[in-house]
Amino acid sequence: MIRCLICVLLFSFASPASADPTILLLLLRMARDKAISASLEAGVNSLRPESTIPSPTYGFALPTAPVPQGSEEQHVRLLLDNYFLHLTANQRDAVMADMHKILTDPAHAKDKAQIVAEFSLAAREVRDSYVRLDKLSSGEKRMLVGQAKEEFRRLPAVEREEMIAVLKQGTLPLPRDLTDSMLAEFNSVPPPQRE
Repeated sequence: MIRCLICVLLFSFASPASADPTILLLLLRMARDKAISASLEAGVNSLRPESTIPSPTYGFALPTAPVPQGSEEQHVRLLLDNYFLHLTANQRDAVMADMHKILTDPAHAKDKAQIVAEFSLAAREVRDSYVRLDKLSSGEKRMLVGQAKEEFRRLPAVEREEMIAVLKQGTLPLPRDLTDSMLAEFNSVPPPQRE
């Protein structure tokens, strides 16, 4: 900004416009206004939260540290135990058994690192959503349950039964109190009327 002001002043003194002080005053006012608006913009921008560019979620450009070859299953086990807070030990064991089948399948040998990296991202997202839901106030949880009840009311009977079964299994990444509240509310909804 200062460079721009100096350049404007130099050009104004080097031209015949320097003979007319009104043009010089006009240029100085423009430079002052530009400096003021730039400082105001900088102040406003400093108050805004920084926007981060989302990391790519494709190929091998995944934003995870590489897992040493041969330790993929131990890494997956750690992720299951530390990130899937909503699953019971038996459910985590079942997921681990499925992941073991995938990781040891020769058809997936060349994609093993990518599979583990994508699973790592998914695990982090599951944990983050679980923690965010767990941190909701009781009023926010009640409002969320009320919205879920209204959506549940619109479902056909078959989908209602599936939703209740999934909630009872505890496989959704929801805190226990939220799951229990949803089950109670969903069970209070009368069956859909046949048309």
